[in-house]
Amino acid sequence: MRVEEELKRKRAELLGDVEELAIRIETIKEQVSAIDQVIAIYDPAHTTPSPTTAARKRSSQAIPLPIELEQLSKTAAILEVLREAGEPLSSTDCTSRIAVKHGVAPDNPAHPRFATHVSAGLNSLMKGKRVRQVGDCRWPEAPLGDRRVGWHPASWCD
Repeated sequence: MRVEEELKRKRAELLGDVEELAIRIETIKEQVSAIDQVIAIYDPAHTTPSPTTAARKRSSQAIPLPIELEQLSKTAAILEVLREAGEPLSSTDCTSRIAVKHGVAPDNPAHPRFATHVSAGLNSLMKGKRVRQVGDCRWPEAPLGDRRVGWHPASWCD
């Protein structure tokens, strides 16, 4: 077997392990929650400690980005998705399209973390005058009164 084939096989195996572990963690959290509910029946004074803000922040940062997104040139990916869209995109839409384009499921637990990377990338590109923000516009699919910000390549305005 060639080296690159072996590496691809190993990579797929590791990604499978990551998915299994994420499911296992979610199952354990559900079990802990169920146990807390039973404890509350027997001991109404028992309170479940809620995680602090710092602990929640650490836990969200503990979810690693999928390797496809980690090694990605975010600037190039953002510009490519915006050009292909042909219309302004929200940062959420931009994030989703990049993730799907690189084979990452939209329900991946690291999706919110990647969204912060895309948002920062959009702001950086705006400062460099490579993208523009279509601010406070109504979007046809948005509920009445809902306003969102869209992004498009600066080259559209030339």
